[in-house]
Amino acid sequence: MENQTWNASSTVHPLLESLDTCLEVSTAVFQGVGLPLYAIGATLIISFFERRRYKAGICYGRPGLPLPINFLDGTSNSVANAAAVGCTLQHIVYYTFVVKIIVNRWLISLFLFFLSFLVALVFYPVFACLNSSSRKFGSIAGFLYTLLLSAVVTGQNIICTLPGWEWGWAIYAVTLICELYLLGLFAYRFITAIFKKSKNQKETLVKFDQIYHVKNLLHRPKTLHEEKDIRTQILDQSKRVLDEAKLCCLHKSLYRFTTRTLVINTIVFLVFYYIFILTIKYGEVLDVLLSSILSFLNGTELSKLSTIQVLSKQITIFASVLRVSWMLSNLLSGVYLIVNMVLIYRSQREHLYQIWRGERSFIPSNCRQDHREMLVKNLMYTGNQVSHLLGGFLISQLVILLICFILAYLLILPLMGEVPGSFLVPVEIIIPPIIFMFLIRFALRYISGRFFLQNHYVKSADGESLEKALALDNRRVYQNFSYFLFFYYILIGFIRCLFRVLTSSALGLFYIARLDKPLVFAGFERFDIGYMTYLSFLEVELHHCHPVVLVTCDLMLKTAARKFISSPQQQISLESPVIENNKIDFSNTYTRKVRNRWLKTKTLISNRCLCEYSKTNTAFHYKPN
Repeated sequence: MENQTWNASSTVHPLLESLDTCLEVSTAVFQGVGLPLYAIGATLIISFFERRRYKAGICYGRPGLPLPINFLDGTSNSVANAAAVGCTLQHIVYYTFVVKIIVNRWLISLFLFFLSFLVALVFYPVFACLNSSSRKFGSIAGFLYTLLLSAVVTGQNIICTLPGWEWGWAIYAVTLICELYLLGLFAYRFITAIFKKSKNQKETLVKFDQIYHVKNLLHRPKTLHEEKDIRTQILDQSKRVLDEAKLCCLHKSLYRFTTRTLVINTIVFLVFYYIFILTIKYGEVLDVLLSSILSFLNGTELSKLSTIQVLSKQITIFASVLRVSWMLSNLLSGVYLIVNMVLIYRSQREHLYQIWRGERSFIPSNCRQDHREMLVKNLMYTGNQVSHLLGGFLISQLVILLICFILAYLLILPLMGEVPGSFLVPVEIIIPPIIFMFLIRFALRYISGRFFLQNHYVKSADGESLEKALALDNRRVYQNFSYFLFFYYILIGFIRCLFRVLTSSALGLFYIARLDKPLVFAGFERFDIGYMTYLSFLEVELHHCHPVVLVTCDLMLKTAARKFISSPQQQISLESPVIENNKIDFSNTYTRKVRNRWLKTKTLISNRCLCEYSKTNTAFHYKPN
């Protein structure tokens, strides 16, 4: 009996043993309690190096709550935060595609929330150390914890690299690069902190780019408009494109990529890279599968039958069409993704600029929300934008793949004679009515302009040309045309109905990745949760990141600190003071003197010619031409 047991155990395939070991290690790494416990311990240690505002006199204001990432108005550590997000993708991929959901259907949402919380908990110390107020300790703790994560995940990948699965390192390579970057960054910060060559950059109330923006607002705008030749227009357009590229990259630009934008783009690009690698790998698997099917069909005794030969030929054609369609769908979907990312960035920048100026014409009147709902939806914006971009990429990939197959089997292959001519029947049915419909439309446009409009000319809607006035001539002929075409347009209306549905679907598919565009028609924008999330994001940005407001508050805080604060321990903050009574009455804050000064400022802004008579206005004067 013992000999039989030994023989059974010795015949176990080594690959199965390696697979079992991989599953055990992966379960221990991603589902065990080791990393979460380390993360909780590291977070508690980091918290003792942060200060709190509530009861700051106890224990010197420690421990405090660490700051993991600043999505609101953060601009420092943007690249480092994006790299830290790149380190999380290995865990996200595992929890999304590997972990089996064994809970009740009613608890799936709760289970997914737990998994997302687990990812955030494991990587919380990395983000907290990147934004820690203590440069030395934050660098040491971040280096050690990142080294631990790198060693654990790298070991798991080494163990799980089975024969034939070496391509998995192409996926993990991006995460490894992000981890090595963070290790080098923490080491550099620690060395520079030891030799006191640099200090930790803290997020200030007002930034240099905001001050520069306000200074530019105080300059007198240029009102000269000169006629430019074609060469000058081309040069100006090229300069504008170059400035657009600089806006998103330069550190001193108000519209450069913020932490939020950079994190969104990083996640989307990394997931796109993952999908590209998987597409290449499983494309090879599909080719091998189709080749084995063809070999099986050609190797049988029935291979000489005409039916088997036709089937083999169609499988070969299908494989070629699939390969070309898959390549085109990946290429065009990648272009779609990049174009949408650029359009979202530009639209967001323009909308912020408009809302700073007080222009709300782009916001529908029925999209009103209270402040609590705005804050909640602002929390959703970053994650929702990532999911919408990726969802739009996957949907566009499937749609382009379907369109390629339709064009191949309904138009190209029948014309080439590779498939039966019956595949061309739908095209022969659909295309002629569409061509005839457009010919009728152009003919009616010509007849209308020639016979049904009076010879009275007015300016067109664009104001650049003349057109005939909308006044009917030959009314009886027009009524006869209306009678005969009434029955024709009943029939042709079905094609127009289908065309309208397809057009709306195409526009909806193109804009599905963009939260800045509502997908519903006017009057029902409130039911588009993605668009309402975007509007909430704009409102929160307006109230907390308006450059004029921040510069004004910064000047007032500096003045108060210089004149009215006697105790150096007293702090000034834009946040509400920490008191026992949560309600604060601001009714007595505005004095008559402050109100009068504000009214005077508004009067001078509205009446520039009065500035030269103002005794207190010594900095800016209105100089008429």
